[in-house]
Amino acid sequence: MTVVGYSGKVTSYDLAVGVKISMDELIYMISPIDSPLINGIGTDGRQLLGSSSVDQVEFKWMDEELLLPRAPAAGTGAAGAGATTVTVSAADSYRFQVSDLLTIGEEGVAMHNSIKIITAINNSTGVLSVGNWVNDSSWPASAAAQEDTIICVGSALIEGSDPGAARSADRTIRSNYTQIFGPTKVEMSRTEQQISRYGVSDEFAKQLYGRSVENVITREQAYLYGQKKDIPGSKQRSTGGLSYWISSNSDTSTATLTIAGLETLMQKCYNNGGVPDLLIANPASFATLNAVSDTSRVRTVIDDPRRGRVPVTSVFHEFGETQMVRNRWCHTETAFVVQKDGIQRRIIQPLIVEALAKTGDSDSVMLLCEEGLQVKGESHMAKFTGLTSYTDTP
Repeated sequence: MTVVGYSGKVTSYDLAVGVKISMDELIYMISPIDSPLINGIGTDGRQLLGSSSVDQVEFKWMDEELLLPRAPAAGTGAAGAGATTVTVSAADSYRFQVSDLLTIGEEGVAMHNSIKIITAINNSTGVLSVGNWVNDSSWPASAAAQEDTIICVGSALIEGSDPGAARSADRTIRSNYTQIFGPTKVEMSRTEQQISRYGVSDEFAKQLYGRSVENVITREQAYLYGQKKDIPGSKQRSTGGLSYWISSNSDTSTATLTIAGLETLMQKCYNNGGVPDLLIANPASFATLNAVSDTSRVRTVIDDPRRGRVPVTSVFHEFGETQMVRNRWCHTETAFVVQKDGIQRRIIQPLIVEALAKTGDSDSVMLLCEEGLQVKGESHMAKFTGLTSYTDTP
C-alpha cells in the first residue's frame, strides 16, 4: 500500500477519504398546484372541480336548452325589398311560429328598422315564408349569411285569437365512462426498508407517495384530453375529457391568447346562455395576457386566505370575470374556456391503497381509483385549438 504524506499545514483539499457528503435532505416532490383541476382553488375559496359518487361505470346526465326566439341564418333566402323567405336550420325552425315578427342582426352592418312577419313555416326545410310588416325597403340588400342572426321581436296575433301550436324542447341524454387509473404496484424487500438513506425516513412510504402523485397527474391529463370509449369485449373503457366534450364553440385559427380573442369566444358562449368563469391553459400561452398592464383588465390576487395565499389571476371583460388557471399539462396549442358549475368528477372508487398478499421477503401494495368527467352544457363552454404564439414549450 502506498502511503500519501503531506508536509506542513493540512487543508480541506488534502484529506479526502472519509469526508461526509453534504446533502440537502429535503427531497422535492410535485406539489398539488400541479394538478389545478383536481386540487386547484377558485376565487370563491372552493375547489375548481367538484365531485360526487356514482354507482355505475357509465353515468348519464341530461342537457336541456330553451327554445330561444332567435337563430343563426342558414342558407341564403331572399334579399332586399320584397324578400319573401328567410332560412334557418330545420331544427331551429321550431323556435318560431306563424305571425312572429322578425328582424335580422347582420354582422358588421348598421342596424336597420325593417321587420317581416312569418306567414308560413316549413319545418322540414327550415324555410320561413315572410311578408312585409314595417319598412320593407330597409330590409338588408344582401342575403343573410351564416353569421347573421334571425331575431323574433314578438308576435302580431289577431286580437282574441287562440294560442299557436304548443312547443317543447326535448332533453339530450349524454353519458361518459369511468376510467380505472391504476392499479399501480409498490413492492419493496424488508431489507431495503431497513436501510437508511439521505432525506428519507421511510422509503416505502416515499415510493408510495410518488406513485400517488403520478396517479393524480394522469387523471388531470385525462380530464383535459381523454377520449370516451368502451370496448365491452375486452372490458376496457376510457373517460372523455374537456377536449372531447367541448365542440359547439371551437376556435381553430386564433394564434395568440388575447382579451379580444377571449371576448369573441365568450360571446358565443354567452349567446348560448353560458358565462364561463375559468380559462385553462399552459402558462406559456398566457404570456400576452400576463403582459397587460391595465389592472382593470388583468389582475392578480395573492393574499386571499381562502386560497392559502396562492396567486390567482383573473381577466375582466365585458361578460364579467374569468379566472386564469395555469396548467402545465395543457398543450401550448390549446386552451379551454369552462363554466365551473358545469363540470365535475364522478367517482366510483376513490384513490385507495390496498395491501397485497405476501409471497416472499417483501411487502407490496397497490393503489388505484376509478372515476370520470361529467360536462354539462358544453355549448356554454369553448376551446382554442390553434394557439401558436407562446413564450416557451414545456
